[in-house]
Amino acid sequence: MGSVRLLILYLLPLLMFLELGMSTSNDDGWTQFKIKYKKRYNTEEDNCHRKIYNTKLRAIRAHNRLYLQGKVSYWMRLNEFSDSDHNLLFSYRRMVPPPLERSTIGVVKPPNYKTYNQIRGGRDWRKFGIISPVGTQGHECLSCWAFSTTGVLEAHLARRTRRLVPLSPKHLMDCVPKPNEGCRGGWVSVAFNYTRTHGIATLSSYPYEPKAERCRQDLAYNGGFLRGHVTLNKRCERELAEVVYNVGPVAVSIHSLHQDFEEYGGGVLRIPDCPSDKIDLTHSVLVVGFDTDPTWGDYWLIKNSYGKSWGESGYFRLARNAGNMCGVASLPQYPIV
Repeated sequence: MGSVRLLILYLLPLLMFLELGMSTSNDDGWTQFKIKYKKRYNTEEDNCHRKIYNTKLRAIRAHNRLYLQGKVSYWMRLNEFSDSDHNLLFSYRRMVPPPLERSTIGVVKPPNYKTYNQIRGGRDWRKFGIISPVGTQGHECLSCWAFSTTGVLEAHLARRTRRLVPLSPKHLMDCVPKPNEGCRGGWVSVAFNYTRTHGIATLSSYPYEPKAERCRQDLAYNGGFLRGHVTLNKRCERELAEVVYNVGPVAVSIHSLHQDFEEYGGGVLRIPDCPSDKIDLTHSVLVVGFDTDPTWGDYWLIKNSYGKSWGESGYFRLARNAGNMCGVASLPQYPIV
């Protein structure tokens, strides 16, 4: 692993040059950014988005200098969200109150269940063929809850049937009732309750678009149901690790309104003083494993829905056993299929 880190440190300045360097805050850099991510704005919009882009560009450069000095455990880069104000966008999610979580059945422990102290090494469920490709929710649609729900359902259904079938976030966006609000945000447990009664469409029968429309339940080819779900209520990372290791991937919600998260490029993400209360959770994602970095310590391996060009091919590593970093253990949930 030491040689890998040395290679990263060697290549990062070149990456920064290619990603940022010639993309300075001048006209050429801004033009290149818009071409790369297919952005089109009128004059007023262009000025607004360019100011956001310039601010983030300066922050990325300053942060990556710290990374090269070994002072922080992750690095940052531009992505398609780097000219957007996430605080404004996610203000809509705060209008969708979290549902009251009824008591659920406890964790059903499969044979040979290992307790936390019995676990040796980590877990990466991608190696078992039950994790679908990373999706893209779009930079103006808060459909993360739908991607998190489909991701965890896909994984648990695949474990049971030994066949991975991608499921439709769009079906959930269009059809799950209030308090969920399609592109304006929602909660995984509400989607679970809908799927328990109505099932969920396959992705091929109900393709994704970053907008909520009329529910087309009658046109959807059903990809599966669930019998119930489990919500872990202890805010305990050890319990979460046990479930991820023994049972499978888990849908979680985190506080994501940090520039460090938005422009994350790679490494073990550690954000000091990141809120972890349920009311502060703004983004739903999928924990697919965990492990330990030899330099930066324990981490969660998490699948995001920002596309493969974000983070580590669409994934990020979040500090584990670090005081419930960003609320990762505040609302973990998984289906019973």
